[in-house]
Amino acid sequence: MNKNKINGISLIPFGLLAGFADDKEIRLIELAENGFKFRLQQEIADVGQFRICFYNSNDSAYREIQVKEFCIQKEQQEQFYTVYSAFTEQEDFRKEVQGLVARYSRYIRLKTECDDAELAEELTGYPAEKDEIFAEGLEQQKKEWFQDVPVNKLAEAINRVSEVAFELDHPELYQAYLKEDISAFMENYWIQNGFSQAVSDIAPDRLYIGNQFCHLLFPEERCLFEMMEKAQRENISITLAYTYIREDMLKTTDELLAKVDNWCKERQTTVEVVVNDWAMVGILRKYPKRMTPLLGTLLNKRKKDPRMGYKKGGRILYEQNSLNAEFYRKFLGEECNIWRYEWESCGYAQNFPGTLNEKNSLHFPFYQTNTSQYCPLHAICTDGERGKQKLVTNCPYFCERNMVLYPKHLHMTGRYNSLFGVDTEVLKHPEKLEAYVTSGIDRLVLGLS
Repeated sequence: MNKNKINGISLIPFGLLAGFADDKEIRLIELAENGFKFRLQQEIADVGQFRICFYNSNDSAYREIQVKEFCIQKEQQEQFYTVYSAFTEQEDFRKEVQGLVARYSRYIRLKTECDDAELAEELTGYPAEKDEIFAEGLEQQKKEWFQDVPVNKLAEAINRVSEVAFELDHPELYQAYLKEDISAFMENYWIQNGFSQAVSDIAPDRLYIGNQFCHLLFPEERCLFEMMEKAQRENISITLAYTYIREDMLKTTDELLAKVDNWCKERQTTVEVVVNDWAMVGILRKYPKRMTPLLGTLLNKRKKDPRMGYKKGGRILYEQNSLNAEFYRKFLGEECNIWRYEWESCGYAQNFPGTLNEKNSLHFPFYQTNTSQYCPLHAICTDGERGKQKLVTNCPYFCERNMVLYPKHLHMTGRYNSLFGVDTEVLKHPEKLEAYVTSGIDRLVLGLS
């Protein structure tokens, strides 16, 4: 057995190569055909076998090699770990090393020679040539997204859910809602977004007022209470949608919620509050009788991207996230009084947890992929570069008339401080909405603007 030296590739990414010495996980720091170097926090006296896991991007799967014929050599002792070399002449190990090195070398070559789209095309079949095709604006983009929607079937699917809600999430919508009665507002809302009158008779049971992603888009106090008063007159339930809470916002947020609590007390009613920051949980504990917290989108984390369709390998694990853990839901319910969770339709199947106490809301068709407190759209409009982001204090609301366009085939857009994809499938195939309702969704929340 060759015990000269390990002379191979150093620090191959952990996602491509993982290893275990019996049941102990090891960090592989160098790989060659005659063995590998690894490090451990503690010294080892004896190893029965190594299990080395090689990722094969062609199969989108790992292959595990059991290395039973080897010898170990201690290389160096550092302050926090020990480095060893393991030498082997196993043929299956050697072949897997050759394959991994070839695939990794190809990736490095493509990474240095190609742009990101070309790299994705080579590795996954991503249509790089379509990245050059853009719409002229969001209105044209929306027209294409929504043009083939079977509106009658969509209306039927929406009306089958227990509760229908609409999002009012920016100043233009706030003012439009205040100027018109709910029937006229909904008719204009649908038509302005490219839908026929066939769906305009869908009346909301609830309004989500506020923005889950940008703190500057939450309505001013006077506007907020005017909308709340109008919603109560129209017999529409209210959910206040909050985003993250910066340190300098804690006091004003608490003061406003105290006024909301008093408003509810005077009218003997309750409201919901979307929680996207754990500080909000502490604030709402002061008002348990009249304000009900919901787990918001920013805290209900999952992997979402319009390019997910090009990802190789199985995706079944994406169907679940932290809310599928019973102990976490128990914590949210018993410690935070959160029993309803806000989800988004994001282009793949999801496993919605729930019992008699737990409820699920589904926002559609847009879903958030990225959010920044330092607005990229503001940076583009003021400095011409999204990289020059800074905290905005006096917002001129560029987002009312401007957005960031992306290649048409990606079905995504940049609005205010966030990026959004659009799940056109739930609109064009309303049976998917019905399947969501069957699988645990009891509230649909629509946001088109």
